[in-house]
Parts: sequence; structure tokens; C-alpha cells
Amino acid sequence: MSCGTGQCGPSRGGSGSGCVRDTLRKIIEAQNKIVSPAAVNCPTSCENAIDELLSPSSRNNRPRYTTIPVTLINGCGKPFIGSGIVNRAPNGERRDYFDCVESPVFKVRGFTNRSETCVSLELLIPVHHHRDGDQQEHQVTDCGTTTCDFFKHPIHNFKSTGICINVDVNCFCGITCLDPITPIPL
Repeated sequence: MSCGTGQCGPSRGGSGSGCVRDTLRKIIEAQNKIVSPAAVNCPTSCENAIDELLSPSSRNNRPRYTTIPVTLINGCGKPFIGSGIVNRAPNGERRDYFDCVESPVFKVRGFTNRSETCVSLELLIPVHHHRDGDQQEHQVTDCGTTTCDFFKHPIHNFKSTGICINVDVNCFCGITCLDPITPIPL
């Protein structure tokens, strides 16, 4: 996988993208360690999210969350928008047709094939509360130039989509971590 030269700015090589790769690696390690929490202390948003993920709840000393959602920033300073096709209904059953899903929010699934630069990301879609109190997944339909353009309403949680994409971390110059969550399953 390569970023190519058609993107904003120069292609990011190995040394320039280490902070994104290292942060993704830490998130993966934290998500895999939630059975036996360990303390992490650092003032960055991602390190704070990792620390919160690894902290047990006051009940049963079991993890409260399973995921640190992330957004990635490309060389232009714009959010990376992942997309994929799915034929599942919101209840998880197969449909007779396919829907397109786009989102700038991901769950880091892991590095692929022992690679140092290729990572698997699962698209997460927002879940909103409506006036009647019901949760409803929100399909992102209007692309924007910032992450906030995608989510015009308050987000209660995120839902797993089962859509995973592999990306080259050398293509990104920034990462933002959201507070830990447990995504609603398919």
C-alpha cells in the first residue's frame, strides 16, 4: 500500500509517521490487555484514553470499555474518511441490497501480517438518542471537510459495522483519540 504522490504534501516516509504508528500500536496493546489492566500515565489525549481503557471499573475489577475510537489526519490536515459496503440491516440480519457506509471514526483492529505499517481499522458509526429515548444508528450521508461536519447531532455511542479496511500508517500525519467506549455490536 502506498499513499502515492497525488495527495497533499509529500508522501510520508517511515521516520515521519512513527508517532501515528506508535500510538496505534499502544491502542492495540491496551485493547488486548483489558483482561489484566496496567497503568499508563501521559498527558496526551491518546495516552489518557489508554489509561482510562486499562483502568478497571469499581465493580468486579473488570474493564469498563473495550475500544479507543480514533480519527486520523492526512497530510493536508483533513480527516481520513473510511468507506465500505455492507448488506446488513441495523439488527445484524442480511439484506437483499448493499449500503455504503462512511465514517472518520475507527476501532483499531491490529497490524496486518506482522507489518509495521499496515493496520486494520473497523469503521464505527454514531448512535444518537431521539426524543422518544430510543437509540438509532445514524448513517453518515454528507461528506464534509472536518470530522465535525459528519456528525451534526450529539452522539451517544458508536456501533460496530463489521467493515474493516487496511491502511498504510505512513499516509497519516496525525491521530486523535476519543474517550474509551464499548461499541454496540452488530
